[in-house]
Amino acid sequence: MPRPSTLDNCSKYLYTDIDQVPVTYQERIKRIRVGYTHWYEFPTKTIPDIRDHLMNEFDIARTTAYEDIEIIKILLGNIKNPEKEWIRYQVNAMCDAAFKMAKKQKDPKAMVMAADKKGKYNLVDKPSVDPLPFDEIATQQFEPTDDPTVLGLKKDPEIREKKRKMLEKYMNDIEIIDVPYEEMIKDASDTEETDIL
Repeated sequence: MPRPSTLDNCSKYLYTDIDQVPVTYQERIKRIRVGYTHWYEFPTKTIPDIRDHLMNEFDIARTTAYEDIEIIKILLGNIKNPEKEWIRYQVNAMCDAAFKMAKKQKDPKAMVMAADKKGKYNLVDKPSVDPLPFDEIATQQFEPTDDPTVLGLKKDPEIREKKRKMLEKYMNDIEIIDVPYEEMIKDASDTEETDIL
């Protein structure tokens, strides 16, 4: 894996005029540019193909070529893990190449097929937002307690006695009236009609 400063500089100077690149980075930037453009133009090339291309172009060691390839992969689209992302990039590039070839040969049927394959592969016919996995969401487990220490409060040893006295005091002042369900519904509907008027 390249050092962050090396990667940052390669990214920074990738498209800069070579005369404006610090001398210490000029050779490497040239190699990165060649490997980058070559791999971009021929996405089906393998890592050994790019390695050999860099070694032949610049007469560099195998390890140096592999170090450059690590940077090139990252610059081509943050593909440090080349498996899935790199394959996706390659398939898109092949669909684009097939479309261009079909267009050049004036074959509309092949153009539609290439566009269809790219669209299906990139799931453009599906909603862009994935549905939330509600079935995977674990509900928070709560355990009821009358222990105030869980809130950081001090425990009152006389709390039950205080509670009994409060209930005794206020329950005597409350008049409980048993109202039949039908009357409650009627009263509620009358209130709603009055509110509307």
